[in-house]
Amino acid sequence: MNRIFKPVITVVAILIANAAAYAQGNTSQAFSLKQAQDFAAENAFSAKSYANGIEQARTNVNESISYGLPQISASADYMNYIERPVSVISKEFLGGPKDEYVSFPFGTPQSLTLGANARQMLFDPTWIIGVQGAKMYLEKMRNLDKKNDQDLATTIEEAYYTVLVAERSKKLMEQNLTTLEKTLRETTEFYKSGFAEESSVDQLSLLVTNLKTSIDKAARQADITKNVLKLQMGYEIDKDIQLTDELESLWVLNNHEALVNTKFDYTKNINYYLADMEVTLNGYLLKIEKAKYLPTATAFINYQTQALRDKFTFTASDKPYYQSAFWGINLRIPIFDSFQKSSAVNRSKLNLQRIKDTKDFTAQQLKLQSATARSNYISAFEQLRAEEANIKLAESIRNKTVTKFNEGLANSTELSQTETQLIQTQGAYIGSLFQLLNAKAELNKTLLTY
Repeated sequence: MNRIFKPVITVVAILIANAAAYAQGNTSQAFSLKQAQDFAAENAFSAKSYANGIEQARTNVNESISYGLPQISASADYMNYIERPVSVISKEFLGGPKDEYVSFPFGTPQSLTLGANARQMLFDPTWIIGVQGAKMYLEKMRNLDKKNDQDLATTIEEAYYTVLVAERSKKLMEQNLTTLEKTLRETTEFYKSGFAEESSVDQLSLLVTNLKTSIDKAARQADITKNVLKLQMGYEIDKDIQLTDELESLWVLNNHEALVNTKFDYTKNINYYLADMEVTLNGYLLKIEKAKYLPTATAFINYQTQALRDKFTFTASDKPYYQSAFWGINLRIPIFDSFQKSSAVNRSKLNLQRIKDTKDFTAQQLKLQSATARSNYISAFEQLRAEEANIKLAESIRNKTVTKFNEGLANSTELSQTETQLIQTQGAYIGSLFQLLNAKAELNKTLLTY
């Protein structure tokens, strides 16, 4: 009996494990709008890219600081002469004729030189300014990361709304389809009893068919918008995702009066702050060019030991090594470079002025963006209020027409027109709510401070 059941139990266990693994890999994750934004802040491609940029900037600061700290190096030079150099002197020094010379090889066939060198910067103004600039660049990258978080939050918010709109449109169509199918069934029964015309059945059948096609299209569109949201969040495209917030609930959370009455201060906008940082950074570049007129000083110490051999016997303990050591200070004073530094300074000045002009333009641009975002938001709010009234009116007209149609007081054409009118009004309402939420997101974005 055990021989029979043991393989069966093993197979069942494997199947259960595979099913569990499959279910785990395909688990749908639910997100509110805030959760989706938080997820994107950690997993989106742009978020990871800026995090990497911050680490690179931090490395640049360390590299800049290291340039002015002690630099120590060691060297080893081995030389084996294939042909040794020759020195020539007059025989006169050896007591011989004046016009005759004698030659003899110079040095030994093999030599080994070991050395160590240490250098320390004493004065270099470009290094001090460079370190300050590197630290400012790190701060710039941190603020760019913060700006990306703000932009990403708005992007996710708008993409989230897009998905909700697509799903809501599909849901409304399905609700209308249910009503139409009910009317079609009733009309078909009336036709069979002789109380309705065949054209009425055909007209309603056509409406049902067209609405089903629109629902299928809306379903595909909803899938596309979800994939766009997942891509922007850094969420796996192949995994399912559920959104827990509703369009109306997100709008209810909005404080309309506070949003409209909030004053805009462009100096506290992160884009203006970044433009101001760019001016400071380019100011450092100008200072570096000016500092190149100043002298630089470096201290150094050098130690060497050298072995001179006829053969490769450098490890022999009875053979001598010859030491030398020295230290000094290297002072470099720029005198004339054919106006190269002067041209570099002028170039930096012109570039700095361009950056300052860009900063001023950014201020005006932010004022315009704020005014435009506020105007768009107010217009979208007013449009939503109008569409809310329109959708109630369209629903009332449709319901009354359905009642008249059932009583034989309205024909299928009138019913079709009111049904189409309701669908269009519902679409306009959802569209206006979508525009309002997007306008709110853009206005909030301009009002955010750094």
